[in-house]
Amino acid sequence: MSNLARKSEQPTNGIEMQRLEQLLTMNKRLGDAIAADIAALEHGAFSDLSTTDPEIERLCALYGREVMALKAAGGIKNAPASMIAKLKESGARLKSLLTKHEQLVICMRQASEGLVKAIAEEVEKTRSEAAPYAAAPGAKRTSGGAIVYNKVI
Repeated sequence: MSNLARKSEQPTNGIEMQRLEQLLTMNKRLGDAIAADIAALEHGAFSDLSTTDPEIERLCALYGREVMALKAAGGIKNAPASMIAKLKESGARLKSLLTKHEQLVICMRQASEGLVKAIAEEVEKTRSEAAPYAAAPGAKRTSGGAIVYNKVI
């Protein structure tokens, strides 16, 4: 392979390498935040969720824009093999963390929806019962719908 061909496979300047390094850094920081969230969710420490931090939200938006800009600029095909390997590894880590995070959030949502449904059923049951020791039987109470359960399919 000629030197010219090898040169065209390398990024044309240090700015592109710097962008790839920044992308790796953002990926690592997002992965660390998601890993911290997973630990917080597993321990029930909901106040310790780091992904609710506005700075992490901005970082996530910036990461998305950078990835889209990289794809629009031709992707990573001209990057060195070592950089491509690092990007693939960090992408796989982020994907696995996001999958685990999603599973935990789904479990939490299902549990909280189950609690709301159980409370709503209990309130409805309590309100529909007649008062057993009333002096004069009155009209049966109807549900005011204090808790509305909305089942989303």
